[in-house]
Amino acid sequence: MKSTSFANTNTNEQNPQKHVDSIRYFKNLNFVRMNFLKSILLGTALILVSGAVMATGNLKVDIKPAGEHKTLVHITNAQSSNYEIELVNSKGDVIFYKKTDSPSVLYSKYYDFSKLENGTYSLSVNINKEKKVNTLKLNKGRVEVLEQRTEVEPYFTVRENRLELSYLNYAQENLSLMFYDGDKLLYKKKLEPEFTIVQGLDLSNLESGNYNAVLTTENNHFEYPVEIK
Repeated sequence: MKSTSFANTNTNEQNPQKHVDSIRYFKNLNFVRMNFLKSILLGTALILVSGAVMATGNLKVDIKPAGEHKTLVHITNAQSSNYEIELVNSKGDVIFYKKTDSPSVLYSKYYDFSKLENGTYSLSVNINKEKKVNTLKLNKGRVEVLEQRTEVEPYFTVRENRLELSYLNYAQENLSLMFYDGDKLLYKKKLEPEFTIVQGLDLSNLESGNYNAVLTTENNHFEYPVEIK
């Protein structure tokens, strides 16, 4: 198995949270009225979350020393996938990027980090809507994994004038859900750091137009365009 050498460049699952909120937007009066409705989402949203649980969590990334100046990066997934591998330094410069040529359930390769400066790096592996982010400490080519976290993209949909959001909050971070008309913030809500997030937003009183739903985490920012006809 060949190794890749890098050089420096300058470059306890919880019960779901279930809410439906309502936005009432009166353009002529130039204000937004928001009512909180304490009702449970339809079972379809819960089914979506259940499906997301089954579809994610199968990506495994193991990083460990394998002799002098060699580190083994071993990746497996339940389904054949193309893997995107990226190494970034503490300044945000991309040191290395690779996308595998063909889908597989396994990727395993030796890497040589000895030519990189000592410091902290981030090695991420991305497939479809799931990502493993590994924080590495490099010291004279030797690698220590400080942290590994799982990130998944949220699922947004609009049905019957209602925005539905489901998200698996692996890191159990603080979240914010926002809704915009252009640059104008119509709605904002802080979400509790639970594992399974299910939210609904009633859009039935909005005028026709283009809007944006935004979910922010401590490490990511996700946008979803919404068209009201």
